Amino acid sequence: MQFEHLVIFLLLHLTVFYFFLFSSSINQSADSGGTDNFVLISQLKEEVMSLKRLLQQRDQTILEKDKKLTELKADFQYQESNLRTKMNSMEKAHKETVEQLQAKNRELLKQVAALSKGKKFDKSGSILTSP
Repeated sequence: MQFEHLVIFLLLHLTVFYFFLFSSSINQSADSGGTDNFVLISQLKEEVMSLKRLLQQRDQTILEKDKKLTELKADFQYQESNLRTKMNSMEKAHKETVEQLQAKNRELLKQVAALSKGKKFDKSGSILTSP
């Protein structure tokens, strides 16, 4: 942004300089001073063109970086979405496993309580005989 202001500043001064030179050259004859002015004008034109080219290059660089940033943001959002989906799936699987283990634990506690009272169980956990 500061570079653009510099270019605008130089263009404005160059315009004022042109006005000054042309208004003074009307009053001057075509002497060596007029030729020097045209050389200076040519140099200033070249400098302005150079600055414009540099500005265009910087604009292009900014556009390329902006495009890359947009691509990176899109990739990040895609990866974040995939990770959230994976995390939710893992959380659901974990919850199901915990529920299964808690159910198994309750069943085993029932068997322990029944065994303490003297009841017998088969391998599936069913009561065989009661005293």
